Amino acid sequence: MEIIVSGRHLSVTEDIKSYAEEKLAGILDGYHKISSVRVVLDVQKARCKAEIIVHGKNINVEADAESYEMRESIDAAVAKIDHQISKYFDKIQDHHKQAKEREKIQENLKESQE
Repeated sequence: MEIIVSGRHLSVTEDIKSYAEEKLAGILDGYHKISSVRVVLDVQKARCKAEIIVHGKNINVEADAESYEMRESIDAAVAKIDHQISKYFDKIQDHHKQAKEREKIQENLKESQE
């Protein structure tokens, strides 16, 4: 997975870049279909904004957060991305496993009653 950290109206320091990469790697390592992540950091006057865009196989998700501290913005945006991606993968997961197990149990009951 490729993580690209860039800045708009600021130069990104190694400290902030490693912080963003560390936060994203901890969350997104469990998802195998994600190919790249782009983090865009922006500063306008006193407001810091973090925008995260996730690309992968059949998935394009983005989230942004704004606060007075860059680390808080990154944390909030990462939390939003985590929620969106977990919701997406829960949606596409096969939830019919319980129905299949129920059918097998009913077949076994019928066979034991005969």
